[in-house]
Amino acid sequence: MSVNWGVNGFIGLTASLVTYFFSYTNNTWQTSLFRAGMGFLLFFVLGFILQFVVHQVDSIKNTDRDQKQNSVDETEPKTGSIIHHEEVPIEEQSFQALSLDALQSAGNLKDPEITVDTIRNWN
Repeated sequence: MSVNWGVNGFIGLTASLVTYFFSYTNNTWQTSLFRAGMGFLLFFVLGFILQFVVHQVDSIKNTDRDQKQNSVDETEPKTGSIIHHEEVPIEEQSFQALSLDALQSAGNLKDPEITVDTIRNWN
């Protein structure tokens, strides 16, 4: 469950305060306080129920998505070791850190050739 009980408590407290102040204008303070307590419990429990329902729906969607991904992987033919003449595997370039001197030359900061050369070497 992604939301803790504090969020449900805050929502319940907000609901109870709103219920108390709207009920206090037409009822005694005891009745208003009772209704506010009921509003707190109602929203507190409904928050947990809503979290549970959303969690169940999300887990069903994740299961369906995992099953679809597994079925797609199983149906595709495996051509890992077979390389056709036209297909050449592209090697990923590893990350290379650049020094600050390569990014900025201390002598001439506004020279566009140095900037272009740095960008070409960077990619």
